[in-house]
Amino acid sequence: AEGSLDELSVPAVARRSGVSLATIYRYFPTKDQLLAAAADEPSRQALTAVPEPRPGDDDFATFQRAMWTSFASNLPLLRHQVTSEAGRDMRQARLARSRVQLAVYVAARGVDPKSAEGERLIALLLLVNGSLALVELHDRQGLDVDDALSTSLWAADVLIRASQSTATTKNTRRKRTLP
Repeated sequence: AEGSLDELSVPAVARRSGVSLATIYRYFPTKDQLLAAAADEPSRQALTAVPEPRPGDDDFATFQRAMWTSFASNLPLLRHQVTSEAGRDMRQARLARSRVQLAVYVAARGVDPKSAEGERLIALLLLVNGSLALVELHDRQGLDVDDALSTSLWAADVLIRASQSTATTKNTRRKRTLP
């Protein structure tokens, strides 16, 4: 979180972390692999922090709460991810996995993730629930992390319900036109 991610060097990471350069390279042979691991860390922390779901729990909200709590513990890193090319690469590295997770979630809520409606829903969920949303709601709009999370989850719920309603309407129309 110190300095720019674009200026980050493996020797600087070794110095700052107090380990030898050889140790860093043993686990992360390239700077790109080191950055990819850093990009995965908030998700890893969130997944280990997520309690076993209880009946009636919304797994998306539970995961989102754990993820944003993890992000909030390192807001300077999030800010760097917003402003640097390396940060964009880190967010890009998480994108495919996030899309897959959201596809499973929206399918379980009755929206076909491969439909145009499902693809739009996933795109908007990525927008309102991603790390950039936390930075926007916290830094620019002045919400504390809990209020930002509540706002984000509210938006996700509204989008999902609207998509469910659209899917139900389309299915009803299709059934009426079948002979």
